[in-house]
Amino acid sequence: MKRLYFMGGHKRAAAALLFGEQEDFQEEDYQKYQELEVVLHQDGRFSVWGNLTEDADLLRDTKPDKQGVIAKLLPLADEVLEEEE
Repeated sequence: MKRLYFMGGHKRAAAALLFGEQEDFQEEDYQKYQELEVVLHQDGRFSVWGNLTEDADLLRDTKPDKQGVIAKLLPLADEVLEEEE
């Protein structure tokens, strides 16, 4: 499993890639998070979390990457951690 972390300007770009196609997308909705975290499983599924100081919000439940968004996100990641599943 990989954890991708996006902060600052990369957080805005990641939010646009992940959620920009949604009709009600507003970049400002993601500013309250210190970072966005994408949890990528070995089978290609991923989830998205908005990390706060003491808590986290699940922004996208674990689903397959049918649109190939992970390949676009990888170069933007500020930090990548690998863990065993």
